Amino acid sequence: MVGRRWSKFAVAALAAAVLSLGSAAAVGAAGEADTEGGGIFTLKASHGYRMLVFASSRAEFKEGEAGVWLFGRHGAAFYSAPATVTDTEIRVDLGSLGRIAVDFKPTGKGEFVPKCGPREKLSYEKGFYEGEIEFHGEEGFADVSATRAPSAFPFFIKAFCAGYNIEETIGRGLPGARLTATMRRQREKISLQVNQNRPGARVEVQAEIAEKRGRVQIVRVSGERYPAATFHFDPRLRSASLRPPVPFSGFALYRRDARPSNRWTGSLAVDLPGRSDVSLTGGRFRAQLVHARLTREPFVDERPAHLREEPGRAARALSRRSRYVFR
Repeated sequence: MVGRRWSKFAVAALAAAVLSLGSAAAVGAAGEADTEGGGIFTLKASHGYRMLVFASSRAEFKEGEAGVWLFGRHGAAFYSAPATVTDTEIRVDLGSLGRIAVDFKPTGKGEFVPKCGPREKLSYEKGFYEGEIEFHGEEGFADVSATRAPSAFPFFIKAFCAGYNIEETIGRGLPGARLTATMRRQREKISLQVNQNRPGARVEVQAEIAEKRGRVQIVRVSGERYPAATFHFDPRLRSASLRPPVPFSGFALYRRDARPSNRWTGSLAVDLPGRSDVSLTGGRFRAQLVHARLTREPFVDERPAHLREEPGRAARALSRRSRYVFR
């Protein structure tokens, strides 16, 4: 079985744009005024993090939406909330986390930035955003306080074009393994995924928690490639052990033949941006170990120009695969 998914950590800017573009509620009201708009800017945050803000609205959306992404060395956190968005303003209330209320100030005539395909360019208007930008992350992991930020449209296009697909092949006969552990409770989901394409190869570990607080949706993620000794699995997939380094701590043990409550045990935990010491083991997790192979492919649209999607359309289509839905 072959499945394709997008990285949500390695290309943080792209993921922020994707998630914020795709989840506003559509109303489809005939004759509604044209409220399309959008903006994007970045700022340096405290403790080694960088903030990316991407806001978008369309005539068919009930309201606009803003995505605020904080990404650093060991992880990233994404906040998505309803917003008032036009081509000249962004207004978003993040509750206790902060507030963004800025206006776009053009600084000259339009310029061009190369698109993903060869010999193609997109036009944009240079400028900056001015007003109030306040963000205070949970547990003090990152703070931003500013009154001005440069527009970052070229940064977004570069990040969009630098994205990649992750393809997973699952089935007997493959030398590698994939271990997953997932738990749902109330309005949050905690998940862990481990991939090793063959014994002795480097190990990819990704932990994630998705939650909702009021009207703000939050996704926190940490993922990296680690030495082969991080993960061991039995060739017949009867057992596996995991001990990744910082930001993880502790260890985990998978035993296929154990009772469900004892199948996934240990002390494994992870420090995510804004949520430290998140437990990743226990009887409430559903764990699975299968043979698998994971590969990456650069995201390059090589179709003829007249068949390619504009970044906005491509991002909205992609969001249907990457969007988090809370029920």
